[in-house]
Amino acid sequence: MDLSRKERAFESRFRKRLAVWPQESPWPGVLLCAALTWLGAIVNRLPFPPFTTADGQHPISTVLLALLLGMFVRNLIPAVTRVKAGIDAMVKKWLPVGIVLLGARLDFYDLLQVAIQVAVGAAILIALLIVLSRVSAAWFGVDPQLGMLIGVGTAICGSSAIVAVSPVVEARDDEMAYSIGTVNLLGVIAMLVYPVLGAIFAVDADVYGAWCGLGIHATPQVIAAGFAYPGDGQTAGEMATIVKLVRISLLGPAVFVVGAWYAHRRRQEAVYIGKPVQYSKLVPGFVVVFLGLALLRTLGFLPEVTLHLTERFILGGGDRVVDVAGLMSQGGKWLITAAMAGVGLSTEFRAMKAGGIRPLLLGVVLAVVIGGMGLLVASI
Repeated sequence: MDLSRKERAFESRFRKRLAVWPQESPWPGVLLCAALTWLGAIVNRLPFPPFTTADGQHPISTVLLALLLGMFVRNLIPAVTRVKAGIDAMVKKWLPVGIVLLGARLDFYDLLQVAIQVAVGAAILIALLIVLSRVSAAWFGVDPQLGMLIGVGTAICGSSAIVAVSPVVEARDDEMAYSIGTVNLLGVIAMLVYPVLGAIFAVDADVYGAWCGLGIHATPQVIAAGFAYPGDGQTAGEMATIVKLVRISLLGPAVFVVGAWYAHRRRQEAVYIGKPVQYSKLVPGFVVVFLGLALLRTLGFLPEVTLHLTERFILGGGDRVVDVAGLMSQGGKWLITAAMAGVGLSTEFRAMKAGGIRPLLLGVVLAVVIGGMGLLVASI
């Protein structure tokens, strides 16, 4: 059937609009994460052990409970994948926002001091673990590329590091999938084990937080384990976040060195092998914004504000003091908790076991090594 010019133009505009039309609303997934966060807060306050101890403490944090509830729902109700858009939005978009808002409570100069102290130890750990992964891969009969991916995933920041390094070592898609599955499985185990070990050995909150930041694989797992500390979870969680951000900032240099190493071994003229890597994107923008917010707080741009309210106000009149930095930090903590629920909803146990036994054994060795060395560095 022949179409007129106007009809063809209308059809073209309609197809363009249809191409960008959202396929799935994120709101169901976001609301599910919020509901699990609310449920986690309720469970956290249940008046009996292990949720409430005899002295009134709540050793299992809301962050960890939200994550565990998410994992439970995901593996019990597979249909939850229908709201994947909202779950992904919470993890990929709102988790960085929550981390940024934590910077509102931190002193920039203290933050910088910690970062400088940690950076050297973190760089040494990353270098040693990458070399160890290369050597250990031969012992376990694991392909060198797969061993390297497991090494960088364990040493730096989990799946993100694996995806960044894959092009420079010419890893196959199946190797990338195996390494991500192995690292995620061990990261979840570490996230659950670290709080228990920290409580058993009564590790100081700052040391424990630094240990989590240095030893656990992915950022969400680090944050969950940090805030789950039965002692001072707030201090431990903030320290874990800071140290983890330092590790993330070393991803760019690590990818460059690994790429140069592989290029030299293969007698290539260029540093890049396979697809080029955009180094400008290896340090997430939220790390810079996190530091910027801490600087604003230190310079006094996030003060306490006194509101003079009249009797007509719905909550009553009088002076109300609003701590801007505290409010932002508290909001960040709730966003992180909701994002942890999203991480749980994204965790499928069956997929996590896809790596096979040999890569898993290699990953276990590397996880134990970085855990032990991380505790040593954190204690110095």
